[in-house]
This record gives sequence, structure tokens and C-alpha cells, in this order.
Amino acid sequence: MAAITSRTTSVPEATSRFLHELDELLGVPLATDSRFVDLLMATPDPHGAALGLLRVIEAAGEGSAALLDAVRTGSKSELAEDELNRPLLARLLAVVGTSEAMVDHLVRHPDSLPLLLVPDPFLLISTPAASAVSLRAEMLTVLGADPEDPAPRATVTGDDGVKALRRNYRDAVLRLVADDLSAESPDEIVDHVMAVLSDLAAAALDAALAIARAELDEAADIRLAVIALGKTGARELNYVSDVDVVFVLDSAESEEDRHLATDLAQRMRGILSDAGGEPALWEVDTALRPEGKAGALVRTLSEFEHYYADIAENWEFQALLKARPVAGDVAVGEAFSQSLLPLVWQAASRPGFIDGIRAMRRRVVDLIPAVEAPRQIKLGRGGLRDVEFSAQMLQLVHGRNDEDIRTSNTLVALGELGEHGYIGQQDASVFSAAYRFMRVVEHRVQIPRMMRNALIPDDEDKLRMLARSVFRSGSRTGDRLEEARRDYAKQVTRLHEQIFYRPILEAAVGIHGAVVDAQKRGSSLQAAADRLQAFGYVDPQGALSHIKALTTGMSRTAMVIKQVLPALLDWFSDGVEPDRALLAFRRLSESLSSSGWFLKMLRDSGLAAKSVAEVLSLSGYATELLLRQPAAVAWLDRYENLEARDLAILNAEVDGLLKRHGADAVTPIRETYSRELLRIALRDVLDVGDRAEIPSDLSDLMDLAVRGALQAVRTDLDGPETPDYEFGIIAMGRWGGREIGYFSDADAMFVYRPVSDNLDAEARGRLSKHVTKVALQLSSRLKASEGAQGVDLDADLRPEGKNGPLVRSFSSYQAYYAKWSQPWEAQALLRARPVAGDDELIADYLALIDPLRYPTEMPQKALTQVRTLKARMEDERLPRNADKRRHLKLGRGSLSDVEWTVQLLQLQHGHRLEGLRTTSTLPALEVAADDDLLPTEDAEQLAAAWQLATDVRSAVMLFRGRTAESLPADHTELEATARLLGYPAGAGHDLEDDYLRTTRHARSVMEHRFYDF
Repeated sequence: MAAITSRTTSVPEATSRFLHELDELLGVPLATDSRFVDLLMATPDPHGAALGLLRVIEAAGEGSAALLDAVRTGSKSELAEDELNRPLLARLLAVVGTSEAMVDHLVRHPDSLPLLLVPDPFLLISTPAASAVSLRAEMLTVLGADPEDPAPRATVTGDDGVKALRRNYRDAVLRLVADDLSAESPDEIVDHVMAVLSDLAAAALDAALAIARAELDEAADIRLAVIALGKTGARELNYVSDVDVVFVLDSAESEEDRHLATDLAQRMRGILSDAGGEPALWEVDTALRPEGKAGALVRTLSEFEHYYADIAENWEFQALLKARPVAGDVAVGEAFSQSLLPLVWQAASRPGFIDGIRAMRRRVVDLIPAVEAPRQIKLGRGGLRDVEFSAQMLQLVHGRNDEDIRTSNTLVALGELGEHGYIGQQDASVFSAAYRFMRVVEHRVQIPRMMRNALIPDDEDKLRMLARSVFRSGSRTGDRLEEARRDYAKQVTRLHEQIFYRPILEAAVGIHGAVVDAQKRGSSLQAAADRLQAFGYVDPQGALSHIKALTTGMSRTAMVIKQVLPALLDWFSDGVEPDRALLAFRRLSESLSSSGWFLKMLRDSGLAAKSVAEVLSLSGYATELLLRQPAAVAWLDRYENLEARDLAILNAEVDGLLKRHGADAVTPIRETYSRELLRIALRDVLDVGDRAEIPSDLSDLMDLAVRGALQAVRTDLDGPETPDYEFGIIAMGRWGGREIGYFSDADAMFVYRPVSDNLDAEARGRLSKHVTKVALQLSSRLKASEGAQGVDLDADLRPEGKNGPLVRSFSSYQAYYAKWSQPWEAQALLRARPVAGDDELIADYLALIDPLRYPTEMPQKALTQVRTLKARMEDERLPRNADKRRHLKLGRGSLSDVEWTVQLLQLQHGHRLEGLRTTSTLPALEVAADDDLLPTEDAEQLAAAWQLATDVRSAVMLFRGRTAESLPADHTELEATARLLGYPAGAGHDLEDDYLRTTRHARSVMEHRFYDF
């Protein structure tokens, strides 16, 4: 059989077979008419259109004559040029060529075919009320119910009623699909389409209730209202979507009333959602009711009032924004609206309201499978949800004081927000255009199978058909669709990031030099302050002053900052202390205002700008370091700049400083230390690399600084008259264990030894004073200054503590350890690690202390002393009123518990197990588990507690810039700590639970392995 060729179009052979079959069925040459073929080939899927039309005609049988009558104006069998009703034929072909689901409906119900052959009035209805009333009346009439009755009851019930309702609903959808697909500019009518779908759903709910009333006769007098939420409530429903509702009972005089109302609601749901001879319409979703699925299906109005007044969470008020009575008792529905909807506009003042809503939005985005994210129309970045979210947040913040913007519908809200100046009218237009386009695309994705879907197809053929259904003219390719979608998503993302703050800039500085009426400007400033406060700024007036200072004037700096500040303000509020972040940004910008590279980076590098915001809003410690070294902001343009620098390179840098500066090298060495400390802190805050490596990186950096500074001090102080001597610095405590945090002092001991054994007493005395001066000068010069961070050397762990000499000779250490050494000192020496000085002295010192810290046998007396000392320390050193569960160092299951358990094993077994001869806790734990000194599970629990306590100490230090003794109890500090440890926003209490659980397990292990084993 030859393929058909029209004047303009060639039909594939497979499609032409369907057309010839149409010829035979219809008995007229419609199928081979070039005008018909051109219309067919213009459909999104010509092959599917031909097959769909064939299926429908076959099912219609003799009823197909109506098709011919409709598409021709004369009575001749031949179709003359002026006798073909092209618009009507195009309407029919558009439906069968796009929606297999509608073809299935017509095959099941061929007598519905004439509905397609008459132009439908749905989209010509001008008012929402008219649409709702018309659809409800039609739906109830089909069921034999009186639309004028306040509580209509169906006369067609049971399976017949369910089938009649569902068919009538789909007949209406059929007419709507035809109107929609035939529209020249579908984006211009998409709001009407959504409204009709919403009103149709509302009519179906009321019709289902009419059937349920008739079937449950004893429930006929129950006054039950159905409140729609979500898209149905906002009159922006899709073709296929769950319909979110809650059920409100006027009152319950008895439990029987409540049971009857519940039965009524459940039957109504089943009529619409259960499987049956006619397919279900959609899921009636009641999960948004108070307490969700665990809550009662039906509640009285007073119960709703109590719940929203005392119990409801913040997100539930956002959901309530779209609430609308749609079915059931009108008076009860109106009472619900009057009582509860005003609460929506008070909700933004609730503590943490905006942060909680935003955190929920982030969680939704995070849950999108990575493979789907680029194709998501609804939930992805720049998608429908971002438009809706932007509009809702602005409404919730400003709707408290402005009733004109209180609307549930997104497009209406955008218009009002633009009209009243809460966003620019151009921005509102961009949002609206993007929303309309994406809704059309979403509808076109759903129409083919009438399935819930919001994904752009990844199949090339399906993408092409989707594009042809979206665009009626011009290029109708998948490339055009994807380009348009990407462009809208980009615009929405940009506006979504800026929209909350752009009006704030205008209010603060009077953009474009506009002369603003005093009263209007005051109102504008107050609206800006309200918005800042809603998004977490504690001092909105102070924030406005910073914004004004940053953006006033026509300088290049002010112009660039005007461009980037809206996004920065948003990112600051994503942190924990946006006020502090904004102030820090002002200080940073002022110090770099003359640096062109800084302005260019802010403008052009989204990564750098966002990273700056994250650092300033989460870490007071890193912020202060950054303000001391503002040029380091340049690192944030590429995360590779934050990677740990090779130690050999840093050592070479320090050697170069020593060669150039000699005795004066301590200051540039300290600046190098401060610079690299900032690099590590930035890496930590931004979660770049492995956080577990940071303690060793910090320790190596401290080693480097102390080693170089010692050489510089000795260059300065050692003179010709100074007797030759060897000098060594022994790191102790966490520094010795290469486990320091930002909070750590540098615990150290100093040792020296004359090169000559023949020094007289006077020379020995002079040398003793000299090395003490070296140690004091070293400590003094390494301390922090205004320009750079420093190292605090602490020698309190030396023999005899503060009462002993600051620097001891090697022979003095020999004598002391031989006569006076206590078990606790041997335990302290487990972390002794030489970090600077002369190699021979260091080797001899290690040979001296190794027998002490790794004894061949640990006497029972020494074991008892260690255990007794640990118990005393818990009782005496824990601060008064400190919570033993939360103290990070001395608390139950915290650092001390783990470290003392490990150190006891080292004292007992270090002599025979070389792997235990390490100054670091975690490697020693690993060896203990490998050699069966501890069960692996016990070792893992101890390691987890030690690591978490260490991380928490560092995170708190990063946030507030000072050391932490305990797991934070303050909500803000706990939240910041959690964020810095990689927890999502709002998960502070998750960190708290994790810490308490982890340390509880570790304490149990410690009590068994340290005290009882």
C-alpha cells in the first residue's frame, strides 16, 4: 500500500495503513484528503492520532456519522474546499493525537464522541463562581441530586452512581483537554484550565458526598464540610494530582455523630479513589490533617481551633494558606475559614517560622533523585515550587499588615505582590510567565496517559512529541522546549535567591535616586525591616544601616554590591547569625573596596560569593582570621585553593624566611602560621576534604611554626659567649598526640644539654639562665598579635609543674625520673613527642622516657593509682553544676574516658606491642582491637565517642571563636555546631541525640574496660 502524500506532507507507510482503514470505515475520502492529512501531521503524534481516531471510529460504529456531520457543512459525499470544518477537525485530532487516556475513555464510552464535536464553553466562563456553580450543578444533576439543596442526596447510588460520577468527570476533562490543546497560546489560558480542574474536583467531591449521604441514610443530617488544601484549594490543580482535603464536623453531640461523620468521609473517599469498573479519579489525600495519618480523619471545628492555636507546627500554617471550603456544609466551611485562616497571617512571627519552612524546602530538593533533578519541572531548582515558595514567603511575611496580598492562588498573588511593591512588577511578570509556561509543560506531560508526572522525558521521540504539544507554531523541537525551560529555570532561580531582599535594598537606599514620599518611605522601610526580622535578622534596623552603607552612592563598589547583596542576604539568613555575617561582610568589603579583583569575583563567581556568605554566617573564628587577612578571600573562587599544602613546601618557605629575616623571622613565620590556619578553618567550615585529617594538619602546622621560631630566637639570643648547647621542645597532651583543635594550647616541655661536660658552675648557671630566656622569648614572640594568630606555649605539664624550672637539663630529667616520677607522669609521657631541636638530644630523651611510659610490667599499685586518679579527676575537676553527660572533656563517655582507657592499655602492653607506642589515640585503639586487647565493637564505640567530642569542640570554637567545655545547650549554638559538622539545617537536636547516645555507649565500655577489667 503506498504512503499518502499531501500538498505539503508525506505520511509514513505505517500511518497510511490506518488512514486507509479510516477510508473504509467512513465511506468517504476523508482519510486521503490532503487537507485532512495536513491537519493530522500537525498533531504532536500523527501516528498515534491516526491510530486513536481509528480506535474511536471503530468503537463508535454507526455513531461515527456524527463525525462526518460535524466536519462538513454540505451533504455531498465529497468534501469541497469550503465544506471542511478545519477548526473542529483539528480539535478532534489534537485530542486523539495527544492523549491515549482520552482515546481509552472514548473507546469505553463512544457516545461521548459528540462532546468533542461542539466547541466547549468551559474556558469562556469569565468568573470563578460561574465555573464552580455550573460544574457542580451538572455533576449533581447526573446523579439525580438537587443542586439547590444545601445537603443534596443522590438518587443514583452504588456502583451505578460511582460510574456515573466518574464518567461525567472524565467527559468534562475530555472537553477541557480539547479546549486546552486547541488553544493558540496555551500559556495565556492555563490559569483558566487550572481553575476549571479545581472546580471540577470540588464538584466531584460534593457529588461523592451526595452519593454517600444517600447510601448512609443515618448520616444524612451530619453537618460535614470538606476543606481543600494545596492546589485544589488554590484553584491551580493539575490534570492529575492528589486532592488534599480535611474534614470538618460542625460539632459532635455524641461519639455516634463522630463515627457517622467518619463513615461519610470514608465512603466519599472510596467513591472517588477506590478501584472499580470505571477507573478511579485521583487519590483523596488526607495526610495534611492535624497529626497526619495518626490523627482522626474527622475533627470538629473547635478541635481544629485548639490544634492550630496550641499544637500545629510552622509548616502547617503554610499549608493552611491554600485552604478553601469546596464541598459539604457551606456554613461549616465558612466558619472554618473565618476562624482559622486569619491564623495564617500571624504565623510568620512565630519563632523559627521562616527558617523551618525553608529547611523543609531544602529537604524536598535534597530528596530528589540525582538522576531526576535536571528533568524535574516541579521540585527542581527554578521549578514550579520555587515560584510558589517565593510568592508564599512574601505573602506570609507581609500579609500580616496588608490584606490585599492575602490570596491562595500563585498567579493572583504574584500580581498583587508586584502591584503593591513587595517585588518589582517586572520580576512578578517573569515569575508569572515562567509559572504559566512550566504549568503548560507539566500538563502536557500528564495528558498522554493522565498519570501523575512532573518529569521531562529523556527519550528523544517523547521529548519531540512533548514539544509539539506545547508549541502550536514556529519551531516545535525538543531543543526549543529544553532551551525555554532552562532559560525560565535560570530566571526563577535568580529571582528566588534575590526576591526576598531586592525590595530591602530599594527601601534602604532609594534605588535610582527616587524621591520617596516620607510616609511611603517609612512604610517601605518598615516592610523591609519586617522581612529581615522574619528571615532571622535579630536587629533589622541595624541590618538596614549596613545595607545602606554598602550600597549608597554610584561607585563601582556600590554598584557591584547592589547586584550581589540580595543573594548574600539570603545566604546569610541560611546560616545561624545573619546579623553578624552582614556586619562582617561590611567590614570585609570596606577593607577590600579598592581591590578590583574582589568586586569581579563577587560579581562573577557564584561559588566564591556563596562561600563567603557561608563562612561569615557560620564561623566567628574563621571570620576574624579572614578579616585579618582579607586577601585570602581570593581562595574561595576555587576549592582547590583550600587543600592542605605540602609540608615540604611549607618547610622550604619557613627556611626562606629564616634566611631573609634571621632573628626577625618569628613575625613572618607567625603570619605564615596564621595564613595556613585560616586555610584549614575555611576548609573545615566549607566541608572541603576529610574533616578527620584536620587535627593532624593543625598539629603539623604548629610543629612548623614552633620549629622555625626556635631557630629565629636562637639566632637572636645565642652569642659567642654562650656555651654550646643542645635544645629540644617536647610536645605534650593533644599537641603531642597530633590531635589538637582550634581550641588547643601547645603543651610543651623544654630540655637542654651542654655540649661540653667540663663547664664550671658559673658557666652552667649562665647557660641555665640563657635557655630559660630562649624559652620565654619563644613563648612571647609566638603569641598572637593584632595582625596574626599565634601559638600559646604552655609548660605546665613539666616535672613539678609551675613550681619546677621552666627548662630542665637532660641530666635533671634523668635524676627526676629516677627518683620522683609518679605513675601519672608516666601516663602523661605517653603523648610526649619531640617537635623541634637537636636530633641527638631528642633521641636520648626518647630513650630516657620510653622505659617509663612502656614499662615491662605495671605493678598493681601503679594500676590502682591511675584508676584512683581518674575517679578523683571526675569528682574534683568537673566544674560545679556541669552536666556530666554533656561535658566534652571530663563528661561520661567523653574525651577523658576514652583517652584514659587507651593510655592504660598502653602502660600495660606498650612494652610488648610496638603498635601501641604511638602518641595518638585512634591509632592506639585500632592496634588494641587488632591485638584482641579490646573487642572490635568496644574499640569502635570508644573511637566514635572520641571523634565526635573532638569534632564538637572544634565546631563550637569555629562558631563562637572560643573554647567549649560542654555540648551546647543554647539552641543557636547547638544548631551552628550541627551545621558545621555536616548536619542539615534544623538538625541541632539530632546532633544532641547522637552525642548523648554515642558517649553513653562509650561510658559503658570504659567502666568495664578501665575499672573492672
